[in-house]
Amino acid sequence: YSQWLSDNQWAIGVIYVIAGPIIALLGMAWFPYVCASIVGIFVIGLICSLSLAFGWMTSTTAGVIIFVVALIVGVLAGILVRRKIWLMVGLLGLIAGFFSGSLVFALVGGMTGWKAAWGYWVISVAMAAIGCLLACYAGKAVVLVGTSLVGSYMFMRAWTLFFPGHYPSEQELMDDHSTLEFDSVFWVFIAVFIVSFIGSVIFQKKRDVTHDDLENDDD
Repeated sequence: YSQWLSDNQWAIGVIYVIAGPIIALLGMAWFPYVCASIVGIFVIGLICSLSLAFGWMTSTTAGVIIFVVALIVGVLAGILVRRKIWLMVGLLGLIAGFFSGSLVFALVGGMTGWKAAWGYWVISVAMAAIGCLLACYAGKAVVLVGTSLVGSYMFMRAWTLFFPGHYPSEQELMDDHSTLEFDSVFWVFIAVFIVSFIGSVIFQKKRDVTHDDLENDDD
């Protein structure tokens, strides 16, 4: 599994480059479906990334088992959160915060060379907690910013998979023993994210279309 991913990163990139713009541009309008999908993808990716980082997928059998388990858990998570609109809002804030923490850690590494794996977890978990807390108080604003952020991040990561070797993967960020090298192309990817994020926020704000579930739920 890990070898196939290493040799065929473009396959995941295709998924990201399609899903990213949909999430970033239609997150408010398609909120329940977009958020349930984000939760499912996040759970699947987190389980697989942790398994790779801890060396649990070294054999084909283990890789298949873990991937199937991740797929089942991810689908179930998406189905469960779809039933509670504000649970989805809170989880969206948490996931958006976690992704922003990964981005912040990559930026810090690019500027300073610091790459302690514990730093990745501290920053990502802290940002996830902040994102979830903000979601409890800012509801629709977090949906607007969160879907734009997650979609833009996925869109940017798609291009890092099409042109590998310039942006660290989540597995590399989690591994103290990995060698991280940041070149000028890394900053091009960061620029793509920033432009995509700002453009997505402006587009959704001006379009001003919100799904009825999010508009009418006063809980």
